[in-house]
Amino acid sequence: MTDISTEHNMWHLLADILLILGLSGLIIPALQKLRVSPVIGYLLCGLLIGPFGLGALSHEFPFLKTFVITDNHLIPILAELGVVFLLFMIGLELTFARLWELRKYVLGLGTLQILVTGAVIFFIAQQFGNSLPTSILIGAAFALSSTAVVMQLLSDWHLISRPVGRVCFSVLLMQDLAVVPILVLVGAFALKSSDGNVVYMLLKSLGSAVLVIAAIFACGKLLFKPTLRVLSPSKNVEWLLAIILFLVIGSAMITHHFGLSAALGAFLAGLLLAETEYRHEIEVIIEPLKGMLLGIFFLSVGMATNFAEIMERPFWVFASVVGIFALKTALFYPLARMFGVIRVKAAKSAIMLAQCGEFALIVIGLALAGGLMPAEDAQFFMVVATVSLLFTPFTTRLAFLFDRFSKVRRDDDIEFDELRRDHIIIAGFGRVGLTLANILEDQKIPYIAIEKDGLMVNKYKKEGYPVIRGDARNILLWDKLQAEDAEAAVITIDDFESSHKILCSLREKWGLLPVIIRSRDTHHIETYYEEGANAVVPETLESSLQLVRTLLEQTGIPSDEAENIVDKHRIEALSGVKPCYVEVVKNIKSKA
Repeated sequence: MTDISTEHNMWHLLADILLILGLSGLIIPALQKLRVSPVIGYLLCGLLIGPFGLGALSHEFPFLKTFVITDNHLIPILAELGVVFLLFMIGLELTFARLWELRKYVLGLGTLQILVTGAVIFFIAQQFGNSLPTSILIGAAFALSSTAVVMQLLSDWHLISRPVGRVCFSVLLMQDLAVVPILVLVGAFALKSSDGNVVYMLLKSLGSAVLVIAAIFACGKLLFKPTLRVLSPSKNVEWLLAIILFLVIGSAMITHHFGLSAALGAFLAGLLLAETEYRHEIEVIIEPLKGMLLGIFFLSVGMATNFAEIMERPFWVFASVVGIFALKTALFYPLARMFGVIRVKAAKSAIMLAQCGEFALIVIGLALAGGLMPAEDAQFFMVVATVSLLFTPFTTRLAFLFDRFSKVRRDDDIEFDELRRDHIIIAGFGRVGLTLANILEDQKIPYIAIEKDGLMVNKYKKEGYPVIRGDARNILLWDKLQAEDAEAAVITIDDFESSHKILCSLREKWGLLPVIIRSRDTHHIETYYEEGANAVVPETLESSLQLVRTLLEQTGIPSDEAENIVDKHRIEALSGVKPCYVEVVKNIKSKA
């Protein structure tokens, strides 16, 4: 990689970085105030400040050079780092057990989607007179979707921990693994290898991939994790940050060196760290950096959009983009249904995965460098891929419009496929329920909420929260939400009669389901425990005790001593109640 500092004046480089920081810190938040998605905001800014936007006018109007980025090296480097850290965060939020649960969708649905979509696009490319190698590469490249764009949109719409998010993630993970054989094909075709050599190189590359992944896991388990325990880097944030960057960039470099995706190496690093006690602290440290670098990736997509090329062949560009979206959606939907994904979820997933991926730009660039396709054709395919990325945030909204106006029966809104296991059911989605939901979202814990107020349901569904309209006292509704497979139920309704009836119904049908209840005060705690509640949280008591604890700490009393004083008063306040709640609080604190 060329050293940027030797080719560009330092102040020119700092000016570009200053412009990026200004966009991230000022323009994007301002657009969010206008309810514009950050993804769309970065794409629009990239269109504006790129070489095909204001950059094309900078020669005639020199003052515009201050507001454009002309460095062709800085942006791609930062953009690739954004994708790397995105995959690292995804790996950090998973566990090996959760990944094993998704194996059917990763290996089955993901593999079938690549093969079927690639074969159909290959056949279409052949009809337009492309050579055999070119058609194969176009089919393989356009079969893949954009991990960066789709995962960011899933996060924005609170979908990552829900069935749609898990299906999309599983397919995208398989597509990242498919990068290896596709790169081998590019190299083999460029060298004009025989069919036998191509097969040999494919088998060799797949074997190398398995060995590299196994080696990274082995080193992580046997060397890195014990080293972390000995060093205890959490005592110093700088040490922990240095170790994180070392592991992420090191794993990315190793996989890249052996022909694998650099993002795949970062994903493996995230999986390793997800099994350590530093997981949550790492998320807090890396999240802002990942967000800004990923924003730069979207910025680079906007900057790469060539308006001149679009205007030369506007019909064919937009016809190709629409055709790609329609074709990939139509092919993915029946495949998802074959694997048991329900209709609405399959349709949403199909629409969200219908664009071309950022990897298509890399494959086409390598094919052009290897002389596998004419420059004019390569530029056309790059424009099609870029425009499809540009339109993805808008087509994603179609998925939600489809969900809203589809003619499926009402029960589909609350029907779960087999991905829905170990979820939390929240009864009541007011202030307390919303707070719970936001924390569960942060921890990527699946949940579903029931709310009786239709206006509140409509409001929060538009924001992407998994909330349905219904009366939580109706036990049939809990049946449809698969309460027998739930991790726990939380009743946040501020009404004793309703909460008591829900608790009795749940205990009668699912005696082992953990139930936690919010109580306004201590008056009904005894009744709740007698009916089988696992924990009852008196809201007014806890808020008062937290206020007292903060006050004691402000007066100079150490935190541990203040906590002991609060615990003592909690026990005294609940002296006439079964000690279950006190024990629950202590257990929660000991786990924390």
